[in-house]
Amino acid sequence: MIVRSVSLVIGIVSVAIAQAQIPQATLRPADTSQQRPPVNLDVAPYYGVGFQLGFATGVGFSFRYTSPQRFALELNAGYITAGKNRAWYSVGAEAQYQFDNSIDSRFYGFAGVGYYADDKDSVGNVLSYPTRLGLGIGYEWFISRAAALSLEAPLTFFIGEPGIQVFPTPQLGIVYYFR
Repeated sequence: MIVRSVSLVIGIVSVAIAQAQIPQATLRPADTSQQRPPVNLDVAPYYGVGFQLGFATGVGFSFRYTSPQRFALELNAGYITAGKNRAWYSVGAEAQYQFDNSIDSRFYGFAGVGYYADDKDSVGNVLSYPTRLGLGIGYEWFISRAAALSLEAPLTFFIGEPGIQVFPTPQLGIVYYFR
């Protein structure tokens, strides 16, 4: 009987020592009522420079302003020449609204406009549908703290003299953010 009492006391003491070594934070249930901590793009305005390739809102260099109120504005412009008789250029802009933002990604909707030109032999733009409107969604992956790759899926409205044509056209981009 004494042996049983001693072994019971030793068991209780060893359980008490084991519980004393476990940090108290692990013994409490997780607090799920608090909101997630803010991500950098949520608390301060950011600027970005990069490159975009797309049929809706321009091909070329990009400049982006991202506000903490979930809005962003992007301007795109590019110019390529092949001698003095041929030039291709585009200018465009898009407004973005951020649906979700995390440390490593951003999901948004956007609307934009672009103008594309193929100036051949100094006769002016030879494209049948130079003006484009785009409406769609985009997803941006941060590949580092400041650099991000974006994939956009707009429904593109090609507007020209023959009328209007509508096609889904993907857009790709890379942007480097700074404050």
